[in-house]
Amino acid sequence: MTGSRVLTLTVGTMSHGGHCVARHEGRVVFVRHAVPGETVRAVVTDGDPSARFWRADVIDVLEASDHRRRHPWKQADALRAYDHDQVPVGGADYGHITDIHQRRLKSHVFRDTMQRIGGIDISGLDLTGFGPDGELPVQQLPGADGSGMHWRTRVSFGVAGGSLAMKPNRSNDLIALRAMPLAVEAVGASGIFSWDFTGAVTVDAVAPGGEPPLTLIVRTDPASGDQQRRALAERLDQYAEFAPGVGSIILAVPKQASRRRRYSQLRPTMVDYQVLTGERMITEPLPAAVDGRSSVQLPPEGFWQIHRSAPRTLVEQVDQFAGLGPGGTAVDLYAGAGLFTAWAASRVGESGQVLSVEAAEGTSAAAQRLFRGLPSVEVVNASAETVAARLESADVVVLDPPRAGAAKTVLEGLSASQPQRIVYVSCDPASFARDARVLAELGWQIRDLALLDMYPNTHHMESVALFEPHSSAATR
Repeated sequence: MTGSRVLTLTVGTMSHGGHCVARHEGRVVFVRHAVPGETVRAVVTDGDPSARFWRADVIDVLEASDHRRRHPWKQADALRAYDHDQVPVGGADYGHITDIHQRRLKSHVFRDTMQRIGGIDISGLDLTGFGPDGELPVQQLPGADGSGMHWRTRVSFGVAGGSLAMKPNRSNDLIALRAMPLAVEAVGASGIFSWDFTGAVTVDAVAPGGEPPLTLIVRTDPASGDQQRRALAERLDQYAEFAPGVGSIILAVPKQASRRRRYSQLRPTMVDYQVLTGERMITEPLPAAVDGRSSVQLPPEGFWQIHRSAPRTLVEQVDQFAGLGPGGTAVDLYAGAGLFTAWAASRVGESGQVLSVEAAEGTSAAAQRLFRGLPSVEVVNASAETVAARLESADVVVLDPPRAGAAKTVLEGLSASQPQRIVYVSCDPASFARDARVLAELGWQIRDLALLDMYPNTHHMESVALFEPHSSAATR
């Protein structure tokens, strides 16, 4: 930190993104690793003199909050890292805050984000879930330990010097890891933190259902030669022989780009997946069985919820809001491998109809296999933008878009189809607030809302919202 600027700050409210808001000589400073109300010393990490705001990391706490605790992950602890002239890894930016206060702060952030971006005052909504303090509580999920650790079933790593690594916040540097305690126990017990991944660019560890054995997706550098790639493959094969906690290893090799350079830049990167050991597919349990099918097979690189309890919790919450029954109709947009499609099919039965829409080929193919032979389910491999304008009226539309949210054309299309209800599952308050505003302008009102702590020790959260037409809401 030699030469770095250090400020003494009294920090204010928590903002979306994992930082508190402070001021120094009239300039806003976004401070990470703080708790609202604390007085801290913080090193400026991004402080151009002409910038409208600065960024800083806490290095010392002068007046601590009652809600501060010792960070349960040493390498993500800013105080410990800076004390050793290092920087903390990202990925656990709420770890220094007690778990109950983490959820309280997330509720505040959600409320403020909805007001600031969506123009929606959730305290004025007619919701049943408000706590005694007038705030909407964030629900704790089962499946993590008392410190909010060991819940991630999917973890992505970089590779530095052959070791698994992660980046600090807002940096492309890599820090070699000794462990990753947010991950389920099967990841730490597998022994992969002692493996030599030289020749790889990234490694994804997947624990289906949160249990061993793991599947590893090892991505290689496009510039790597065949000899280096073979050496990596041979080394991994040897490790796997003595690692019962690792069941499958898949080498992901980028295909050569087209020589027509300008054209190739417009196409997604093609990858050749080579199974070194084990199986190409993983099996995830379905919380809602359909026609005796209680699990789905999908490629490990395909999307699935990362908290070990998320699939069941989300299905239960969506089921509570949707009110879907036998003979009903449902549309599942951004359907992935069919988590909500399976739930909907189990509810409507043989006399109902479910449309499942997913753009990614691998996960859509998984849904095709899962629902093959079920006349009540139609699986379409297409983007939500392509299908939304052609939707027919349904009892319920469920959408679970990526972090960026749904495109406005999707919201306009599904609104025009006049479903009875829309259930929106979101992993980002900012994009949800924007989309909620669009739906409000299209004549929809939030009738119920749940916040879920699906990402303990991080600033992320999940929301599930029920929308109904204003006219329908007025008659309730």
